Amino acid sequence: MFKKIGVIALILLLSASFAAAAVSVDKTNTAKPGGYTVTTAQSTGNTGGDIGILWIYDTITQGETNLHSKIVNSDITVLNVDLNWGDQTDSLRLTIHTADGYVLGPYFDNADGATDGRINLDITNPNGIAKGTWNYEVYGYSVDGTEDYYI
Repeated sequence: MFKKIGVIALILLLSASFAAAAVSVDKTNTAKPGGYTVTTAQSTGNTGGDIGILWIYDTITQGETNLHSKIVNSDITVLNVDLNWGDQTDSLRLTIHTADGYVLGPYFDNADGATDGRINLDITNPNGIAKGTWNYEVYGYSVDGTEDYYI
C-alpha cells in the first residue's frame, strides 16, 4: 500500500516539475529559463530587432514537422517570431529552440491572445538574445490537407 502511494507521489511530483519547466507566453513579464520572457508581439511583423529577415514560406500536413533556423549574430534584446498561416480551421504548433540550449513553448494559435491562424511573439532578454542558430519547429497539429505558412 505504501509502495503504491510512494509511486503515485513520485509521478505527481515529476509531472509538476515538468509542468513548471514548460515555458509559455507570460503576460506578467516574469523571466523564464535563460532570462527569456515571451510575450504577445508588440510589432506587427517579423522584425527581429536590427536583423535582416528573410521570410521562409513552406507547407505542412497533418502530423508533419518542419524545422527552420535563424541566425542571430548581432546584439539585440528582443527577437520577434511570427508564424502565420491565416487559416483558423487548421492548427499549427510552434516550439522555439534558443541558440543557448533552451526550449520555449510549445505555442498554439491563441498563444498571442488571438485565435487567428497566427502565432506572433516577442522573445525578450535584458541580457541579450543568444547569438547563434535559433531553431523553429513547426508541427501540423490539426491540418486538413496541406497548409501554407510563413515564418
